Amino acid sequence: MTDSLRRPSPTTTTTTPIAEEFRRFRSEVGGDDLGLRDMRRSGSLELSIGSMPASEDPLRTPENFPIELERLEGPISAVEIPHRRGETRFRYFLDGTQKTLPIGRIGLVPVVVALSVAGILHRNERGEAALLSGSLRQSQAWVFPLYTGSYELDRIRDWLEGRGHTVIDPIAPTGSLPDNYDALVQHYGRLIELSQRTSATLRAGLETDLIRTWAEEVSPDDADAWLVVDGKLRQNVPNAIGLVKSLQMQHLAGAEAVALFNLPEGHRTTAFRYVTRSDATPGIWDDGETPTENRTMWYQRFWDSSGLDARHALVRIEAPHEVATPEEIDRIAGWLVSERLPRATADPRWPTLLYPIHYLEAILKRRLAALTAGWPS
Repeated sequence: MTDSLRRPSPTTTTTTPIAEEFRRFRSEVGGDDLGLRDMRRSGSLELSIGSMPASEDPLRTPENFPIELERLEGPISAVEIPHRRGETRFRYFLDGTQKTLPIGRIGLVPVVVALSVAGILHRNERGEAALLSGSLRQSQAWVFPLYTGSYELDRIRDWLEGRGHTVIDPIAPTGSLPDNYDALVQHYGRLIELSQRTSATLRAGLETDLIRTWAEEVSPDDADAWLVVDGKLRQNVPNAIGLVKSLQMQHLAGAEAVALFNLPEGHRTTAFRYVTRSDATPGIWDDGETPTENRTMWYQRFWDSSGLDARHALVRIEAPHEVATPEEIDRIAGWLVSERLPRATADPRWPTLLYPIHYLEAILKRRLAALTAGWPS
């Protein structure tokens, strides 16, 4: 069995602590001369007021709701999960984290640095857990509009690219400018939102690369072991599942939705997939995914929710398309029941947080802390 990822990731980058990089910028370019208003004390966008605001009218019913589904086990209903205490084949756990830091502002345009770290935790047969050798991925990118004609922003871009940094336009990351580009450049709040979304996309890219590398290099040598991805699976990978804790997208309506939110502890819903449609258009699938990347999904509840929010301890599982029978689904759901213990009760998200993921997050956050050492808090 391999205990490391041999192939280096093309997305892995060497990063300098951001405080040191900012000092060099001040020394070599002179932010005051460019009219850069300091924003370093504002903290990360993930913790700021108005973080990731909804761009759409909250009173508008989402398009294609309820989503057209293929029900693999009949109408959506509750199923008790059979399991043996302590039985699990999950041996690998993948997660990523990000920190999006405002550096300063030129007029209405925020200049932001996006830091991302991702990795895989491996738990051996004795229950000992450690970061999988070679699995740590990290990236650093600077984010601000690049096509404004602003001398000050062009000067910052030239300095950063001259030092080998990646600079990304949050409005036009591919270089294709939307018709309302000039209007968006004047909208400070929307630029903050787009910058944070860009950071999330970069983190997702690290995680996707890790999943693919794990499937190619680790899984073939450890065929009985499974991987838990904290979040969406994003692609069909054998022996891997995604565990989605944030249930922003509601797949069900009516009596089936009631069955979901009434789900007892230790139960799952019957499984479903999106209906594959030849006329499918981008956006109607979860996160814009295509029908060819369809996964098998179900919900399950880890802990009792009596007296609590209907979503308490409720998670959505995304399994590869090849997982199709009730027996396979029950087996995976049962492993997850075993993974509830020990509980990460020091974290307020513990009802849906597996302890290995909690442990991995601590490792990744220490790495982020090293990258942000000396930065104003």
